Amino acid sequence: MHRSYLNCLVLLIILAFLIPFSCQAETSTAGNTGIYRFHGNVEGAEVYVDGILKGAIFEGILDVPVDVAGASYHTYSLQKEGYETYNGTINSVPARGQVISIYVPMSAKPLVEYSRVHLLISPPLAEVTWDGVSAGTVPDTGILILREVVPGSHRLTVTKEGYETLSEILSVPRNDIMKVPLTLKPVAKGSITIDSVPAGASVYLDDRNVGVSPLTVHDIPAGPHAVRISGEGFQDSISSVDVTAGGTAAVSVTLLPATGSAGKTSASLSPLVMIAGLAVAALCVACRRI
Repeated sequence: MHRSYLNCLVLLIILAFLIPFSCQAETSTAGNTGIYRFHGNVEGAEVYVDGILKGAIFEGILDVPVDVAGASYHTYSLQKEGYETYNGTINSVPARGQVISIYVPMSAKPLVEYSRVHLLISPPLAEVTWDGVSAGTVPDTGILILREVVPGSHRLTVTKEGYETLSEILSVPRNDIMKVPLTLKPVAKGSITIDSVPAGASVYLDDRNVGVSPLTVHDIPAGPHAVRISGEGFQDSISSVDVTAGGTAAVSVTLLPATGSAGKTSASLSPLVMIAGLAVAALCVACRRI
């Protein structure tokens, strides 16, 4: 029993020496660390420090240890889907064993109640532009559906060859299925009768060859148009004509000779006349000598 008592005494002495060293080591390690304590009002929000994920808010807080002897942090942000990202700047460094609290109030993003817009367009195969961006071609069914439309004002433009362009401002309500019937109007058309002296001149309507005079061109969109009549050896005649819906405009011109061609003919005959004159003169001189 005496020996057992001595063994216990030795063990107690050894523990008395070891425990202070152990505590001193833990104290030394903890002494180089400070803490940033993030207080968040959104549970599960992810905390980033200098762009590195450090964890998520749990029961309102997240502790981020920092080595006070190491590099300091500069920025932080808290993120969670459905909430506005909160960005902040870290302006201080905790001392050894110090806790610096950072309070972050996050705001929920406003709830967007999207709508659907059903465009009922006649005729089909028209091109649709929504807020300046192509929304596609109206299918054969005549119904083009726009999904997840943000409530508010939007500009709609519908175009198709042979029809007047349709442009409207639509006010889309929240959380609704909006049906918009639209009918395109055919472009109003008329005709042009074209005659020229001499006949058989080439006729160009808006720089497009449509035949030779005299002729009548049908199905021309109402509005101003340019008519050019061109004949070989004559000056071009250019006219502006207004076509009215269902009406027939008339263009009649007398072409003028091309002055450039006349000058060219005169210039080409002059050398021949000179040569003929010299030949006659030489012949006369020869006759006198004989």
